[in-house]
Amino acid sequence: MSAGQILTGATSTNTLSRDVFLEIKESFDRTNIFLPLIYTQYLESGHAGQFVIGGKDDQSLALTQGRTGADTAVGTDISVNPVKMDERLIPLNDIIYDARRIDEAEEKVAQYDVRSPITNMIGSVLAQKIDYTIVSKLGEAAEATGLAGNPDAPSVIVNTDITGGANAKAKGNALGESIMEAVAQLKKVDNMEEKMVAVDPISAAYLAQSDFINKDYTANNGGMDTGVIGMVGGAKVYETNHLDAATNIEGLQAFVFTREAVGYAILQDVKTEVNYDFNKFATLISGRYKTGCGVLRPECVVAIASSTQA
Repeated sequence: MSAGQILTGATSTNTLSRDVFLEIKESFDRTNIFLPLIYTQYLESGHAGQFVIGGKDDQSLALTQGRTGADTAVGTDISVNPVKMDERLIPLNDIIYDARRIDEAEEKVAQYDVRSPITNMIGSVLAQKIDYTIVSKLGEAAEATGLAGNPDAPSVIVNTDITGGANAKAKGNALGESIMEAVAQLKKVDNMEEKMVAVDPISAAYLAQSDFINKDYTANNGGMDTGVIGMVGGAKVYETNHLDAATNIEGLQAFVFTREAVGYAILQDVKTEVNYDFNKFATLISGRYKTGCGVLRPECVVAIASSTQA
């Protein structure tokens, strides 16, 4: 068998098509973390996703009219407040794809299934690409400026004890304290949406040994026995190996965010195909999608880092 060729599966084209689609989706669902956590928009046509941003208003815009009215006297025209609206256009990227070719003769002499591993590889590659793209945009969103007069949350919370603590528990406590602060900062800009926090597996292990988890304030919030972490400060904890995609944040340890931090426009969702190439006596299995990803609302994300930003 040629180097790099891994094969599996069905013996008929119809069965193979069905099996490949199911295996790709299963792999995609297992591997991708961030896509279900951000704001998505499905497009039927076009070259960009349009996301309308509403501005923040407050009670100072409430006017009065009447005999004692300080803003508008009786009989005069009413005052009109400005409408705070803006938009972000997220352009679609080029098609992202992964393709593998299976030689017909080599597949026949193989003494093991050969197509399922290939479909799993394709699903994993595409899912990881989506995650890396979203994480990079979370990093950009943390340092971007909001539209329509929306106030920005702090870009980065720096806590050197997250990596400099004396032991795992101290590091976990430092990270937990910073997560609590980040959640509070999002609330201070009136972001009351559901909070999520993304950390790498090492940081998750520190959290599992910290007072935030090991000392249960709520039943079944996790612990060292299971290694499961429920929530910290009202933010649900997710583990990922892809934080390094946010290259603009030095010493990045976590993102605390809500779903409108990043927008994702989908023109063509993940699509898989199996085609026989008569010119090469081989079967081509491919997966592809066409989407766009960009900063949506910077006031919806705070980065946590262990080092001061340049």
